[in-house]
Amino acid sequence: MDNPFDRLIRRLNLQALDADTFLGGAGAGGIGGHDRLFGGLVAAQATMAALRTVDVELTLHSLHSYFLLPGRASSDIEFRVQRDKNGKNFHARSVKAMQNGQCIFQLQASFMRPEPGVQHAPAMPVVAEPENLPNRDQLRGRKNWAAMPIDVRMVDPITADQPLPAEQRIWLRANGDLPEDPSLHFGMLTYATDRSLLDTAWRPHADQGTLAGASLDHTIWFHEQPDMSQWLLYAMTSPVAHAARGLAFGHIFTADGRCIATVAQEGLLRSQR
Repeated sequence: MDNPFDRLIRRLNLQALDADTFLGGAGAGGIGGHDRLFGGLVAAQATMAALRTVDVELTLHSLHSYFLLPGRASSDIEFRVQRDKNGKNFHARSVKAMQNGQCIFQLQASFMRPEPGVQHAPAMPVVAEPENLPNRDQLRGRKNWAAMPIDVRMVDPITADQPLPAEQRIWLRANGDLPEDPSLHFGMLTYATDRSLLDTAWRPHADQGTLAGASLDHTIWFHEQPDMSQWLLYAMTSPVAHAARGLAFGHIFTADGRCIATVAQEGLLRSQR
């Protein structure tokens, strides 16, 4: 049986049913070690479906998505792509993720033909090197932590039961050799970013019980082509939590300090005592 990393790569290589319809899902046992459907996998597969319908000359620059219903890991998911726009410089795609006759997730993706322009970006935080930091899954007691698809290294202490500032930094890298496919790196980064954002929003309230959260929406702006075979720093902060919802933002930096993506997510923040 393949390990979670190999299974993720296989699952991101969607089966084409026709030019605009693709088959995905997690399959029995899930992807990340639990028999559950991880929202980041659905978002990554929807991203891959959209990428499969666009010319390689255009690059993905943003995606906006909503988690509508809980999904099941053991059931297939059909990704239906609608070609909303095929302009000279911009293409737009809508993707619906259908499972058991219901739309569980929807995504809007925009693609642009690259062109030169002005530049500015936030400065990368000064943090410790990832090789000297603890693995997040190992800290959480996962027995198969070394086989997880994404190697996550904690810069800040893992959220426990003490209030902490609403900020968090982690290092991310694919936990295996990736095929030479630029679109796969977009899918892998989408998969990786649906983690730690709601946890960041919960950190000031950690003394109120265990977080029982759920992602409501997820947005990524891609500033450069990502390379998930290299370490990337995910610097997150949460400006506001209200009415059982938390909002969090994140910047993705390369090890040499380039900001290659910006992420936003809102989700439910509920205490499970």
